[in-house]
Amino acid sequence: MTADEPDSVVDRETLKAWARARGVRVRVACEDWESITYEALSPQPDGTSLVQRIRCVLPETIARRRLRMTYVVGLCHEFDGAECAHVRRIVPPVLSSTDEAARRDVSLVAAALVEAERRTVCGATADNLRVYIVERADRWRPF
Repeated sequence: MTADEPDSVVDRETLKAWARARGVRVRVACEDWESITYEALSPQPDGTSLVQRIRCVLPETIARRRLRMTYVVGLCHEFDGAECAHVRRIVPPVLSSTDEAARRDVSLVAAALVEAERRTVCGATADNLRVYIVERADRWRPF
């Protein structure tokens, strides 16, 4: 944010208007069972990006439902002769899907996230990741 541009994004509609005025898209930056964070990136002439984010807390009834539907997905792959593990909490894209379909969907989403976040660090790709656990978050125990 530049000094002559006040921080005016206070809700999702304001963020949409801010992004529309700059010709950029609003995307989901982060999501968990209790909130969704939206962001818009506006490229600047100097090559940097101006970032605006808004975190929207979900109503309690929806948050509880999403918590019941959240899965813990464990993935692993080989890296430098050792096993590299990654764990992500994922809310299924379709909350009304069957358990089998939701498990498949969250596995795909988790693999894509791990690849996007960790490929340059440990070489994780959707092709070399192996799912070792998919469990509902409210039933998951680490040990």
